[in-house]
Amino acid sequence: MKNKFLRYAAVTATVAALAGVAVGCGSNAQPAGSGSAVSGSAAAAPTAVITCDISDIDYAKVEFDYTDQIASEMAAVAMVPQAAAIELTAADANGATGVMIVPSIDAANTTDYYMNAYVAGNTINFAGGIASAQSSISGALPVAGGAVAYTAAPIDGKTMADEVITFTMASGATYKVHMLPETFPTLEITGEGVAADNAGVYSVALDKFMIRVNTDGQIIYYRNMGQVGEELMVENFAPQNFGDKQFYSAFVELHPDFRNAQGGYSSGFYLVMNENYQDIDQVTLAANDEENHKHGEGYLDQHEFQVMGENHYMLLSYTPLLVGNLPDSLEGIDGGKTAYVWAGIMQEVQDGKVVSEVNTADYPLLYESAVEKINYAGSTDQGVNVVVGQNEVFSLADGIQDYVHVNSIDYTLDPDGTADKILVSMRDQSAVFQFDIDTGAMEWILGGKASTLGGFEEYAGTRTDDNGAAFNALTFGQHFARYTNKAADGTISGNTEISVFDNHTGVAPFLTVMDPATLTRVFKATIDEKAGTATISDVVNGIDLNEKTGKYHNASHCGSVQYENDNAVVIGWGLHGVIDNFGPMVPEGTMKDAGFDDLRIGSIPIFTEYDMAGDTVTFELSATRNPNVKSSEAFFSYRTYKTAK
Repeated sequence: MKNKFLRYAAVTATVAALAGVAVGCGSNAQPAGSGSAVSGSAAAAPTAVITCDISDIDYAKVEFDYTDQIASEMAAVAMVPQAAAIELTAADANGATGVMIVPSIDAANTTDYYMNAYVAGNTINFAGGIASAQSSISGALPVAGGAVAYTAAPIDGKTMADEVITFTMASGATYKVHMLPETFPTLEITGEGVAADNAGVYSVALDKFMIRVNTDGQIIYYRNMGQVGEELMVENFAPQNFGDKQFYSAFVELHPDFRNAQGGYSSGFYLVMNENYQDIDQVTLAANDEENHKHGEGYLDQHEFQVMGENHYMLLSYTPLLVGNLPDSLEGIDGGKTAYVWAGIMQEVQDGKVVSEVNTADYPLLYESAVEKINYAGSTDQGVNVVVGQNEVFSLADGIQDYVHVNSIDYTLDPDGTADKILVSMRDQSAVFQFDIDTGAMEWILGGKASTLGGFEEYAGTRTDDNGAAFNALTFGQHFARYTNKAADGTISGNTEISVFDNHTGVAPFLTVMDPATLTRVFKATIDEKAGTATISDVVNGIDLNEKTGKYHNASHCGSVQYENDNAVVIGWGLHGVIDNFGPMVPEGTMKDAGFDDLRIGSIPIFTEYDMAGDTVTFELSATRNPNVKSSEAFFSYRTYKTAK
């Protein structure tokens, strides 16, 4: 690992929400005249100083090792399905994984078959003794040596027209092969049209499909991952561009017992594909022998995974730990200083070796500054009963306190190409953090109970934590943060600029409009560390887009934003827990909000591209679940990513 003493100097910043106190980040941090390192005050003016250096870190030093369990579970999860048991076969000419023929979900249907994956523009090699082939779009296809090499027609996401190829075999058998899977979601594409300068491709995951749609509305890639299991999650499908190389990644769940009852986090691995959509790696949390972070192999969480180069990754794990470093202000199990928590472990790994690691359990301040899942005294690893919809279910995960809920990580680079700073969004802190990944120093905090920055008071308001304590909230339950002024070499010069997807969660809609409502927004923040301020700009309120497209632009969980330029802001609307989980189960018109008499699946778009300068929506994709899919899981896309190709 990097030498943590190379950058030992303390980092000093101005506190916005902690009036009149001097606070350290470590376990002994105490403000003057108070028993707590954080305050419930909604003070507006920055009046105190917080110093966060590595001498303040109280390492939890909790070991774990899931090596054997992960190996067993990975062996049981197939990345490709069983091919149809027919003489006809298919393969992608460039080696894309999963391009094969699969049977209908109706076992009685022995005439219709479906492609499991598709890459627009790639040749598909069909073989097996073909006598003739007829496309519903291209007509008769040439046959040579009992085989057909064919490039399928583009799939128009606006019409969802299916190309069907009828193969007659030398044996006399006939097979109809559909280019559009029978469980593919139904898409709806609207908007004023994306300008040529902003042309590109959107990537999403829907109902276990990885999907890429270009700005002309054509489906340029899909892969059906439904075969990994009815109850398993396949999420966060993302293009990963690094220099001139392109990769793709997707999360695959392994251990559903560790899943939060409402899908808030999961335990699995990340699948990595190359530029040809060919599987090349399966990544888990790496074992670490560093003195303060000794542990074995661990699970990854679906919230974040970034490819930093060949065999070079930024990883995130949620790992259940029994910690013993609660600060004096908090009561743990049996009145002591221990508690079961979900720790956020952030790790840079290169060629299988840990370069640096940050574990949220090393920062006692975070136990105090948490706003959700803070019942440390009642924490347990035996699970609890929780209410999901109309039902009470047992959840192993909910007895362990999800006090940070890391849901995004971004990074800047050192000159040697390894990570320098990491930008971390923590939902259950309602705050965004910057850490020095080499030293572990917490450099600044934007929002939440322990904000070290001010200047955003116009955009903040008073909210309360799970115990009813008030604090000054810039964001509430925010999901996603990214550096927006990072140069091509991974460095930032001048003040740091970030973007944030602020879910700003509330409780609406549910029968009537409630207070506070969920009022999702996105914004940029320019961080002036010397002045201790965050200047908010380029705010886009979801509610302002409603009348433009007739859709409901709100997200209680998940979501993403990319500020490409003034004419292209791409917003992924994530999940609205009430609508996307329970919409199909309630009578029409049951769920309402201002301007919306019926909120059901499809009333929320998957993503929107917004022209800030022209105040128009240039592209919006909505979707509904295919009626052939019988699932009780929420229908949503975790995030949306846009790339140039």
